[in-house]
Amino acid sequence: MKATIGFGFFLLFLAGMALVVLQGQELARQNLPAGGAEIAGKNWRPLVIADSRLPEAHAMFVHFAVDGSFNGNGGCNKFFGNLETTDDGISMGEIGSTRMACPPEIMDLETAFLQALQATTGFELGDQSLRLVSAEGDVLAELVATE
Repeated sequence: MKATIGFGFFLLFLAGMALVVLQGQELARQNLPAGGAEIAGKNWRPLVIADSRLPEAHAMFVHFAVDGSFNGNGGCNKFFGNLETTDDGISMGEIGSTRMACPPEIMDLETAFLQALQATTGFELGDQSLRLVSAEGDVLAELVATE
């Protein structure tokens, strides 16, 4: 009898876990653009912003979540926001960040990265790469998955 009850609770637990997974997938479909679920759950490190290649030893990254939120580090400050789907593609919405001061060269890279994110209206997903594109089709940044 105890084994039957225990097995019943185990099946209930498995059903609950399946529901959580399915709800997470549904959130990804609702809040991220087509193909967006593939960008979620990874840290994306920029290699190129506009036409400038970044130094390899930098701390910049952006992390997209299945609920449409994102956060990251611009090299000096942490930032956060919400990815929204629009009729024309995607929008990063308002980006919030901390306000620490760093050397000018780091602040310039951070500003360029946040401006690229803010101007993004679409993306092109490669095997382990992500290109952020503008409404005009210009590549704003090239990123690589790090996790």
